[in-house]
Amino acid sequence: MKILVTGATGFVGSHAVAALAAAGHELRVLARNPSRVPAALDPFGVTPEIFEGDMTDPVAVAAAVAGCDAVVHAAAQIGVGGGDGGPAGEVNVEGVRTVIGAAIEAGVKRVVYTSSLTVHVPTDDPVITLDSPLANPLSPYGHSKVQCEELVRGWQADGHPVTALVLGGVYGPQSLELSNSFTAILSALEMMMVVPPSGTWVIDVRDVAEMIVRIVEADDPPLRVLAGGYYVEWEEWVATLEQVVGRDIPRLLMTGDELMAMALEIEASASSDDALPLNEEAATVMLSGVPTDERSSREALGIELRPLAESFADAVAYLQSIGRL
Repeated sequence: MKILVTGATGFVGSHAVAALAAAGHELRVLARNPSRVPAALDPFGVTPEIFEGDMTDPVAVAAAVAGCDAVVHAAAQIGVGGGDGGPAGEVNVEGVRTVIGAAIEAGVKRVVYTSSLTVHVPTDDPVITLDSPLANPLSPYGHSKVQCEELVRGWQADGHPVTALVLGGVYGPQSLELSNSFTAILSALEMMMVVPPSGTWVIDVRDVAEMIVRIVEADDPPLRVLAGGYYVEWEEWVATLEQVVGRDIPRLLMTGDELMAMALEIEASASSDDALPLNEEAATVMLSGVPTDERSSREALGIELRPLAESFADAVAYLQSIGRL
């Protein structure tokens, strides 16, 4: 199949391109800055067809979608923990509307949208399932993620072949940009780790990429796939990282109230231009993680997750290989 991937210079997108190419598919990418594509994809030995353009540009997107059998929409601007995320959130909603809308208009057979489990938190439910309601987010960015989900669900209700792949925290090696999980690992190893009495989700980027391959290739793929991966308490998160690096990691045990107070203090003392290491929404996500019931999703795709420690070890090895650790 000929497959368009947006966000191909990102963590999930680049690994998706590599996995799809390894499966024998013909790859095309949409990139705002084509010069970044080789840096992201050369390590995988993949040279896709490149279309220049932004995910919110209808003309560029329509040209990139034309002739494709499948579209993987993995492009997004990140907002959690980095300011209020309003503009990024608006861009993300328009990107979903433009890319997936163009794919539907063109009659593309398979569309995969990479979503996030943060659309379900905070929640009062002890477990997140395929039927869990969407959350009431705190920030404009969080609200935008829910808007994207609502758009996707609307297309699904109309019978369009759009699958939402709902991801937890994505870990593993090889990324052009060191953000998200890499930031957490680097902060823990170079400074310390805040440990509240809650947990988070960890899934390997290579497992995510394989899920995307299987959704694209399935005769009747599920419309929604939960892919949080492992649910780990923050104390277990630190212990796993300690096991991988072979040394103790300084940790600061905090109650949920203390973590939230710290986040609010950081927000209050920051200027509007600051990229915040912690804000109210990010603290809420840290404190609101609950286990997920992913059995049916994994069974539908035939996926077995690689060991948790392997994801951490490969992420650390990659950081060492580029001289960041």
